[in-house]
Amino acid sequence: MMKVLLIAIISLLCHLAFGQEGRSTVGDSPFARVESRRMGEGRIVIRQSPAVEQMMGHYIRNNRNMPGVEGYRIQLYSGTGAQARQEAQEVRTKLLSQFPDERVLVEYNAPFWRVRVGSFRHKHEALPLLKKVRDIFPNSYVVREPAIRLDDFNRN
Repeated sequence: MMKVLLIAIISLLCHLAFGQEGRSTVGDSPFARVESRRMGEGRIVIRQSPAVEQMMGHYIRNNRNMPGVEGYRIQLYSGTGAQARQEAQEVRTKLLSQFPDERVLVEYNAPFWRVRVGSFRHKHEALPLLKKVRDIFPNSYVVREPAIRLDDFNRN
């Protein structure tokens, strides 16, 4: 009786360990997570070219390495030259005097000094603030930002 019980336990463990049809661990890819099974659940099998799984892995790795997500900000100033830094600081001060709760960014990306405000996930979310700041800075406009940190969105 003990041998039968031991064989049944070993069989069950082998079935659980090797039941993923060649996949090493459940966490390898989204495909493996979908194909994984728990007791009482159905079974899903995904068949696709290995190139698709490789591209998906590449996409996941790139997104993990990104410092943030794509979003939008309002650009108030962009300038070059000897006085550009001073002008950027003046624009920042002027904006903060009118909108003290907004987060203003002064950035230097050679040779440009830029002043940007806000962090918005979608362009239409930036439009109400753009309308307000255009009273002070008529040449301001919405710009796409490739990587805004997620916690910057909570500040608005």
